[in-house]
Amino acid sequence: MKLFFNVARHEYCIEFLDENAPYKVLIPTHGRFFIKENTQPLMFHMLVGDGLVENSLEGLEKVGEFDCGNCMHHVGKTAEGGYRMLIHNCDGQLASCFESNADFTECKVSTHGDPGIQRFGLDNSIMIAFAFSGAYHNLLLMHSSVPVKDGYGYLFQGKSGTGKSTHCELWLKHIPETVRINDDNPVVSILPNGEAWVFGSPWSGKTPIYMNVGYPIGGFLRLHQAPENKIRQLNKLEGFASILSSCSTMIWDKPSYNGICDTISKVVSRVGCYDLNCLPDRDAALLSYSTMKAALPRPCGRGTGTDC
Repeated sequence: MKLFFNVARHEYCIEFLDENAPYKVLIPTHGRFFIKENTQPLMFHMLVGDGLVENSLEGLEKVGEFDCGNCMHHVGKTAEGGYRMLIHNCDGQLASCFESNADFTECKVSTHGDPGIQRFGLDNSIMIAFAFSGAYHNLLLMHSSVPVKDGYGYLFQGKSGTGKSTHCELWLKHIPETVRINDDNPVVSILPNGEAWVFGSPWSGKTPIYMNVGYPIGGFLRLHQAPENKIRQLNKLEGFASILSSCSTMIWDKPSYNGICDTISKVVSRVGCYDLNCLPDRDAALLSYSTMKAALPRPCGRGTGTDC
């Protein structure tokens, strides 16, 4: 059973060996991104089935661990230059075994545990495949919360617990006609015309917002809790470092890492990056909005996709 999906204008295929696989249970957040047939070259193909991937890194070069929301995935490099990952949930239970070729265009996954654990494993496997195959397509999978206002999307960044979701909610409350399109893992893309856009994705953390939409980026905002509200614009080098720290990366995989860095360089040459020391209050929201809005050429009113 082959299923096709379109995320951030890029398509991929999830193929289940079991024709009766409960895909609606295993990948429920993908429903709004489903397409009946693919219309462009696939970014990656993923085969899902029992026994496809060994549940051990024995015999492989152990290259590191990949942190995905406080859950550590152990990574080994295969003799062919690809990767095998043992994906555990936050309780330490094995959820899936993932294997890819060197550029993540061909992947295979075996899931483990009860349906809830399998769902976690497959969801993380797809997210990893998207992040690292996307590195070759001017895509960034970022850790941020995204409100949209006047046709522009804004990416709020910061370490876990710094208030990304809270600041987004302050925009929703105090800035009329603001909507949120993702609260954890939006996709940043450089379009063929050179514009930097942000898209919703099937991954949104604890906030179930899976909107199949995209907007030009109005700005990146890194948040810090502080006793006063103060904002400054970052220079391009600071902006590069700020965005990189919020991206899914494997520094030991040089081709994908270099692709991610090239995309970030394109982004910071087109979009402003800001740093905000703030309280969790209305004034902080108005300060960040007014500052980034003032740097925009005009209200955009553009976007693509559907709010499903």
